[in-house]
Amino acid sequence: MRGERLQTIESLLRGLRGIVDVRLIDPSALYALLQEEARCERLSFLPLRNLGLQEVKERAEVFALLKDGRFRPPPAPTVYLVEEASGREPAQGGMGWLEAGGRLFRILGEEVLESRKPYREKTLFLADSFVLFPERRASPRTPSYFLMPPLGFPELEERQEELGIRRVASISPSALTDVRLREACSFSPEGALATILLGFDWA
Repeated sequence: MRGERLQTIESLLRGLRGIVDVRLIDPSALYALLQEEARCERLSFLPLRNLGLQEVKERAEVFALLKDGRFRPPPAPTVYLVEEASGREPAQGGMGWLEAGGRLFRILGEEVLESRKPYREKTLFLADSFVLFPERRASPRTPSYFLMPPLGFPELEERQEELGIRRVASISPSALTDVRLREACSFSPEGALATILLGFDWA
């Protein structure tokens, strides 16, 4: 039964525009990727945390996807600049706030997505792909870092009931982890392609 359901989901994923290849990831390979991501975070010149990978790791099933430029844009930014909550925050997230991993963060900057423009507050652009919100900073003493949160995956979320799944989450791994993921899945190393990890639980 599980095998048939996984095959149905794999076929759905392979049929999406821009998806080049799909592999089911076993827990040991996923653990190795998590260790690689933690190493990347420690060695990164800029402070970085990939909470999304931890979230995906906790799902019952995880697929690795290889995509090309035809795949749709992400439903939300894949990376943010955030600062830790300081106790003066609203009870729930909203504009300027991000909930991830059961925690609340103030958004100081984010990857630029055309769907989120125009911005209605003062901004500073870092190249064309990242924007800062300078007036949101609470204090220079409050720790801040780049955060990669879990994202939704609309193509599965819209069919959760039909597929018998829940808690869908996806993440783009960092560059070094992307290399390891391609090796583990025998994916093409072509630079124009990119990987996604997609996890879910059974309902």
